Amino acid sequence: MCPYHAWTYRLDGQLVRAPHTETLENFSTKEICLDQVQVEEFCGFIYVNLDPSAPSLKSQTGDLETEIRHWAPDIDKLTFAHRLTYDIKSNWKNIVDNFLECYHCPTAHKDFCSLVDMDTYKVTTHGIYSSHMADAGKSANTAYDVSNATVRTHAVWWLWPNTCLMRYPGRSSMIVLSIIPAGPDRTFETYDFFLESKEPDATELQTIRYLDEVLQTEDIGLVESVQKGMNTPAFTQGRIVNDPNGSGQSEHALHHFHGLVLDAYARAAP
Repeated sequence: MCPYHAWTYRLDGQLVRAPHTETLENFSTKEICLDQVQVEEFCGFIYVNLDPSAPSLKSQTGDLETEIRHWAPDIDKLTFAHRLTYDIKSNWKNIVDNFLECYHCPTAHKDFCSLVDMDTYKVTTHGIYSSHMADAGKSANTAYDVSNATVRTHAVWWLWPNTCLMRYPGRSSMIVLSIIPAGPDRTFETYDFFLESKEPDATELQTIRYLDEVLQTEDIGLVESVQKGMNTPAFTQGRIVNDPNGSGQSEHALHHFHGLVLDAYARAAP
């Protein structure tokens, strides 16, 4: 039942009752049905597409599901445990740019560079997604405790346009980051933590605290500063740094993202 005017529908969307419509001419409940949308299960999550004629997510993502399930074979068993939210003074594309490269990590994220082995960090682009992979660091780090970690790989996938799936070293987990445009210079972010249990354990609380109070603080400061710079009349586009070997300290995934943005603009242009 709609909480506004109390129109009532069956579970298939068909209207069955609409109060005070008995005297309306040419009104039949059989002719009114809620709009249909695509609903698809993908890697244990439910995706909704408002365009019923759009190709399925599975058909567009190639080997992404196989790759995720290889590194996170228990993804279907994880359960929602925690959410972090942020209101950021930046355009959403600027935030995605920052997410897609670790060229800035040695300068801006000292703790993160001790959490993962930067020499093993590789970024690979595929179709509408990119994979960001690194081994956990081999020695003590300054981010959070991984001494009892069962997951020893940092695995991240960015899915066009604004979804990121992340598996940090520690217990089995999957973090879903949604980057939600709220204006030309404002973006909302949500970090949803899916863990082995509904309550984070002591180590996972350290992980959440590190992401919230250290890593996100560093990145938000960066992207808001970049946004201020882009808003000045002096701004011009800079060069993209590319490593042909696909290092994490390269910006080739930005170039991939920018191409997808330009393609989307071209398709939408009259």
